[in-house]
Amino acid sequence: MKSGRLTWLLLALVATAALAAFGDAQEAPATATTLPHAAERHVAIRVLLPRQYVPTPAGDPFAIHLPAQAAPAERPDAVPPVPTFSAAPNWRVLGKQQAEGEGWTVFLARGEETCVVRAGDTLDDRYRVLAIVPPTLTLQHLKNKTRHTLDIGDARE
Repeated sequence: MKSGRLTWLLLALVATAALAAFGDAQEAPATATTLPHAAERHVAIRVLLPRQYVPTPAGDPFAIHLPAQAAPAERPDAVPPVPTFSAAPNWRVLGKQQAEGEGWTVFLARGEETCVVRAGDTLDDRYRVLAIVPPTLTLQHLKNKTRHTLDIGDARE
């Protein structure tokens, strides 16, 4: 820093300190002034409540709220879509076996329950075994006709 700047900064500091200590003294003590409406005015101070008693806004404060869109007018001749959702079977493949003249047999498990199936059998009254062709077992849901495949592994002899 240049010495000229330092001199001016120190001079400004001394002047500010002198004004703060000795300057602008009031000769008369300040008196409280009353407003004409002060007696009529009533000031209410609200009490702060603990956090558990403060009502919280409902819902997610960070959620994005999109404006509602008008529903499209339905045509009377429109056919409602057929629901095709069905949960995938939660069977686990334990193994498979090929018998002479009978085709493939697959051993399935779900929790503590085990099941032996061949092509054409029904599982849980919900699925029919359509085909067993390694590496897949094809199941069809009986109500909505959706197909699911289970990986049973390659055919090794």
